Amino acid sequence: MRLRLVPLPDDGRLNVVGESYYQEALRLVAGGKASGTTFDDHLAAVAVLVPEPENPWDEHAVRVDVLVGNRSLKVGYLSSSWAEDYQPELLKLKAEGALGTCPARITGGGEKHYGIYLHVVRPHELRARSNPESLIIAETTGSEVLLQNDWSCTVTKEEEHQDALRAFAPKGKQDFREVVASLGFCSIRSGKHEGQRAIEVRLGGRPVGQLTHAMTQRYGELVEDLLKKDLTVTCEAYTTRTAKGVEVELRMPRDPERVPRSKS
Repeated sequence: MRLRLVPLPDDGRLNVVGESYYQEALRLVAGGKASGTTFDDHLAAVAVLVPEPENPWDEHAVRVDVLVGNRSLKVGYLSSSWAEDYQPELLKLKAEGALGTCPARITGGGEKHYGIYLHVVRPHELRARSNPESLIIAETTGSEVLLQNDWSCTVTKEEEHQDALRAFAPKGKQDFREVVASLGFCSIRSGKHEGQRAIEVRLGGRPVGQLTHAMTQRYGELVEDLLKKDLTVTCEAYTTRTAKGVEVELRMPRDPERVPRSKS
């Protein structure tokens, strides 16, 4: 390996494809051993993810090698759908003179074909190496930001805003309707948190509910920081019809603490 090897975060699992074409290489890596059927019995290895934009069959290809001593052996590829997302981040790493590595596990052997899977984070986590904000912000257009959509967040107090919500109800036989909500702040008017602020949810500029006190604690600093930058904060959402009327649920970032905070 001529490039520097950099371990990638390993919180995740990803299958490798095409390994049936590289059985001899996998047999060599496994030392001819057969693995067991449980995770603990799968054979540990270290994989290298090699971007291959020059690949004649797939310009987004990402090759999977496995380290054997001071060399590496090709054992398969990422699926085309995953490779398209991973390759840009791996090319950035290669431009820095490095290739990413991750733990791998070899399965099969004996009378079975060898297989292999990887432990590596999803592409948006890799993007966070150079841009932590990408875990929070999906898109910025002019003065508007769209938050990432990987976490469901319940809205409350919709019963007080049915007049506004009816305009965004699912149509016809739809089970749900996709909408875009904007976020601001309002005061809690009753209960043990009366007088404290809550994140207000708006559709078409009109209030349609608010987040719970706990979810306001989770996302409040993030929303406040973005609003201070004169940005309109939006997120994906969907509405459904229930016995109680039209309800709305938001799609929010999983980890709001990863956003860079504004300096006061």
